[in-house]
Amino acid sequence: MTPVDDGSRQRPLRLFVASELPADALARIAAWQERELAPRGALRVNRSLHLTLCFLGSVPAERRAEVENVLAGVPVEPATVAVGDAIFLPEHGRKRIVALPLTAAAGAPGGLQRLHDLQARIAAALIGSDLCEAESRPWLPHLTVARFRRPGHPFDLQNVNFGELLLSRVVLYTSVLDRSGAIHTPLRTYTAR
Repeated sequence: MTPVDDGSRQRPLRLFVASELPADALARIAAWQERELAPRGALRVNRSLHLTLCFLGSVPAERRAEVENVLAGVPVEPATVAVGDAIFLPEHGRKRIVALPLTAAAGAPGGLQRLHDLQARIAAALIGSDLCEAESRPWLPHLTVARFRRPGHPFDLQNVNFGELLLSRVVLYTSVLDRSGAIHTPLRTYTAR
């Protein structure tokens, strides 16, 4: 006898973990995006700014609580970083992404290392719990501010000056792909203790 699908199984969740940006930094970056990036027809501006720490991908919905518990066990330390000049990714070949890399802050030289340490702890905990796979490339702390509609080429950008950012909150997000782009919904927030 073939089992009947009664629809009770939940669809897998597309999950990622990110550091949330302070509201004032989000406002400054959004205003810059409108001035410098939105007028360029070759780009689609990213309105959902965050610093991705770990992408889990498709996770069975019934494992969500396990993901939340693993993340609750990772201590979050605040990290102060700066925003660098725009870069175009991938590093080689035609570009697909306009990004703002995060760099060491003059006023808090250890902040960038704390951020790298946090990312490594989160990734190790999730990989160790068999909730995601290790990335093949080294982690690059950056904010994706726009995507090319078709692969493009670097161009000059002005007024990339956002000061220092204090990152003190980590968020577990679900992401749903839509024609207009991904829709990110926060599921749980973890704050520095």
